[in-house]
Amino acid sequence: MTVTATIVGLWVSSRVEQGVVQSSASAAADYVETFVAPLADEFGTAQPLSRPAQQALAELFSSPAAAENVVSYKIWRAGGEVIMASDPDIVGQVFEESDDLKLAWTGTVAASYEDHGDDEDAREAALGIPLLEVYSPVHAYFTGEVVAVVEFYQNGTVLAADLAEARLRSWLVVGSAFLASGLALFGIVVAGGRTIDRQRRMLETQLAETKRISAQNAALRMRVVSASSRAVAQTERWVRQIGGDLHDGPAQHLALASLRLDSLLNDDQKSGADAQAVRGALEASMQELRAISRGLALPDLDQIDLATVIERAVQEHRKRTGTEVDLTGRPPVNDGFDYARKLCVYRFLQETLSNAARHSGSARVKVHVRSDQSAVHVAVQDDGAGFDKEGAMTLRQDGGQGLMGLIDRAESIGGAVTVESNRGAGTTVTLTLQSEETS
Repeated sequence: MTVTATIVGLWVSSRVEQGVVQSSASAAADYVETFVAPLADEFGTAQPLSRPAQQALAELFSSPAAAENVVSYKIWRAGGEVIMASDPDIVGQVFEESDDLKLAWTGTVAASYEDHGDDEDAREAALGIPLLEVYSPVHAYFTGEVVAVVEFYQNGTVLAADLAEARLRSWLVVGSAFLASGLALFGIVVAGGRTIDRQRRMLETQLAETKRISAQNAALRMRVVSASSRAVAQTERWVRQIGGDLHDGPAQHLALASLRLDSLLNDDQKSGADAQAVRGALEASMQELRAISRGLALPDLDQIDLATVIERAVQEHRKRTGTEVDLTGRPPVNDGFDYARKLCVYRFLQETLSNAARHSGSARVKVHVRSDQSAVHVAVQDDGAGFDKEGAMTLRQDGGQGLMGLIDRAESIGGAVTVESNRGAGTTVTLTLQSEETS
């Protein structure tokens, strides 16, 4: 804004100066032309000025009214010839025409202030006072043609004061306008800065609140996952106890009852169909109780690591179904998995291997274990019939949990189960679990 103000101030000052100079020159030219116009016809001839004409011009410019303002003069003919001048040494000489002189020959009053650079201006430059140089065209009385140009120099002392005052006013106007604009802009910037600062503080407050809520949510999520893990572990321990109680309690009593019934049947050959029916019912009950207790029974997961859990589940499936299972990969030695997570992996392998054996039609199943810095990935893959992915969400097995149950169990402790299957292209089910320290 300072640079712009300077440029605008200089331009306005120069325009004001030109206006003042041109106005003063026009007034002076009109004054001079009224005295010189009667001699216009003699100026138009190619002859030197007559003695009476020269004396009249000399008396004109030496009169008190003219001498007060005009300190020097020249009268020009076309071609740059000086036919009359206050300096007699240059009369009759021919000089190169200046731009102002050329402009005056077109009928326009030309003027300049403090410009003494032309060859014929040496005498005026030596005066040492501010001068207003005016070129006034002289027109023929009847034709209006420019027949001569009167160049005269007016004492510019008063004009210099007027120009100084005009420059000062122009600079005051320009400076005031730009100062007001600068103050207004400064006020806008300050107000905008305060608004931005206030919004920044609000955003920082909101960010801090968001971080606090996020940390609170993370803590709550960890508490929920931890509580879910403890609940699952407690439930499974209770289920395992039920399995043991069924095996050691009702199953043993039913076995004793069956033995006693066998001895009664051997002693009494006349026992009827009712006794046989009771014996059959007892044997069926014993088979169901043993199946239930086997399904509920689990290895002691607290005492083994995750790798052993996976191997136990695979070996149990091989023994129960006779299906070939290829086990590749191992979890890290220091896996950091608690009881609930090891239980989730065990149940996942139980369910998926059972599904593969019953429904895939594949004679061979692959189990691949992969681990990274904070999670373990267990994938069960078969090359059997496959199924639509929508069907996977509703698939249930007798005595099993179904995929939806596996998904719910995994998600309750921060894990995930993904299913990839297409008809005729096999099925891959993957369990991803975070370790207890990173979940």
